[in-house]
Amino acid sequence: MFNKILITGGAGFLGSKIVDRAKQIGLNVLNPRRLDCDLYHFNSVNDYLKEHKPDLIIHSAAYYGGIKINQDEPAKLFNINTMMTANLFEAAAQNSVKKIISVGSACAYPENIIGDMKESDFWNGPMHESVIGYGSSKKIQHIAQQSYYKQYGIEGNHLCLTNLYGEGDVFTEYRSHVVAALIKRFSDEKDANAPFITNWGDGSPIREFMYAKDAAKAICMFIDAEHDLEPVNIGTGVGTSILDLAELVKNYIKYFGILKWDPSKPNGIRRKVLDISRMKEKIPQFKPLSIEVGLKVTIDWYKKNKLKADSRNWNLKIITNII
Repeated sequence: MFNKILITGGAGFLGSKIVDRAKQIGLNVLNPRRLDCDLYHFNSVNDYLKEHKPDLIIHSAAYYGGIKINQDEPAKLFNINTMMTANLFEAAAQNSVKKIISVGSACAYPENIIGDMKESDFWNGPMHESVIGYGSSKKIQHIAQQSYYKQYGIEGNHLCLTNLYGEGDVFTEYRSHVVAALIKRFSDEKDANAPFITNWGDGSPIREFMYAKDAAKAICMFIDAEHDLEPVNIGTGVGTSILDLAELVKNYIKYFGILKWDPSKPNGIRRKVLDISRMKEKIPQFKPLSIEVGLKVTIDWYKKNKLKADSRNWNLKIITNII
C-alpha cells in the first residue's frame, strides 16, 4: 500500500528499532539525519519531503527523559517536541503524505485515573505536574492528527506508548528513564563496592515497562492498519512497582549491598499502567516479552557494552535522532 516510509528519529533509541523492523519486513525506508531533515526547521522538512515523497511517516523523534529532566526543562520539552510535530504535519500536508503514525506517550494521560488507563480517559483531566511539558506536546500530536485529517485528509493512528527499555537506551543519569538509570546505578555501585544504594522516592509507584524492540514491532503492525484517530495504547498491561524493579535489577547485576530509598525525592504519578484491550483487538497476534525476560536481555547487553553505553550523551544538536 505504501511505497516509501519516512521514520523520524530513526537513529535514536526507539527509532532505530523501528527502522530495523521495517526493513526486516521488506519496507522501503527513509531514515534521514538532522543534516538532511531538521524537524526543528520547517523549510528543511518541507524540502526533504518534496524531494523524497514518502507516502507514510512514522513520527518517533522526541526530546525526552526521566523525572529530573521533566522537572528542570518542561518548557524545552514542550517547545522542541511541539515544533517538530507542527513542522512535520504542515510539510506533510503540502507534500501529499497519505498517513502519519504518531508515537505518543502514556505521560499524556490525566493523573487522576483509577485503575488502568483507557483510551476513553485520554482527555478527561489534567496531567501530573511532573510531566506537563512533555505530556502536553504529545497531546498536541493527537490534535495535529485530528486537524490535518479534517482539513487535508491525512490519515493516521495515534499510539500511546508505555515506558520503554532495552539495548541502546540512554544510560546517563540526567537523560535516562528509570530502567536504564537503575541499571547504570547498580552497575556503577557494584564496581565501586558500595555498601548501599539510595534511590529516589519510596519505591511504591507502579509502572508498566515494555521492551523497545517489541514496541517497534507493534508500531510497524499499524502501517497497514485502518485509519483511526482514537488513541491506541501500546504496552504490556502489566504493572511493576519501582521497588520490585529495583530488586530485579539488583539480582541480575549481582549487587549484594543494601537497597535504600529517599522519600524526600519525588515519586511521580502513583500508578501508570495501560489498558491494552484496543491493542489486542487491532493487533491480536502481538505478544510482548515479560519484564523479567526483557530486562535480562537488556542487562546482558549493557554489561558487554558499558563503556559505549555510558558515554552516550544526547543534546539538542541531535534531537531528531532521539527516542
